[in-house]
Amino acid sequence: MSLIDDNIQDNKLQIIGKLTASLIHEIRNPLSAIKLNLDYLKMISDEMPLEANESVEVCTDALNRIQNLIDNMFTLVKKNNNGISTYSINQITRSAYGIMRYNAEKKNVKFNIELDEAISETSYDKSKLLQVFLNLITNAIESCETGGEINVKTILMGNKIIWEVRDNGVGIKEEDRNKIFQDFYTSKEKGTGLGLSVCKMLLQEYQAELDFESEAGRGSRFFITFNPSIMGSNGESQNINN
Repeated sequence: MSLIDDNIQDNKLQIIGKLTASLIHEIRNPLSAIKLNLDYLKMISDEMPLEANESVEVCTDALNRIQNLIDNMFTLVKKNNNGISTYSINQITRSAYGIMRYNAEKKNVKFNIELDEAISETSYDKSKLLQVFLNLITNAIESCETGGEINVKTILMGNKIIWEVRDNGVGIKEEDRNKIFQDFYTSKEKGTGLGLSVCKMLLQEYQAELDFESEAGRGSRFFITFNPSIMGSNGESQNINN
């Protein structure tokens, strides 16, 4: 890539950054109104049927998820250890399962998790890893037909941890495989094309690798390889080249 191309790309990123900041500012006001209304509904929960209370809880989880996404947009390009704490990959996976289970049930997609209990706790930013897991699980659910199935699994292999989500959905066409991690590329009608590229960016903080296997018409497997042995004590990955 030439110097001119680099400058053009930098200018694009600066414009996107400004647009994102402006958009987030506008989004926060209606989010506050939604939160106030949900808080009110919780206050009168005793007067509502069980199904309504469950819907309020789902909406509250979704609202918190949006807030986490907004917060993460401000920290993608700078180091921020405020969210670093001690979690295991399994704990964060259970949180993702709790959030996405309703979406899977609504589409009549069977959702299974299998966790390797030998995996220990490490310092992670829970909101960032949760964003990655939710994005990959969402893609898996959306790729499945009604009555499909997805499986999320964690595996301890030596000093590495494998996190994977496997689905029996539509799969990825051969001609699209080299494009799916590109910014703004999407095969979805209403997709932004940023989900997978943002996932890779968030995982770079832990020197974790995101990859996939797929066969058109038979499903996909997306998997992340973590290496806790190169994690620093503050939750950031050590740069082994320095």
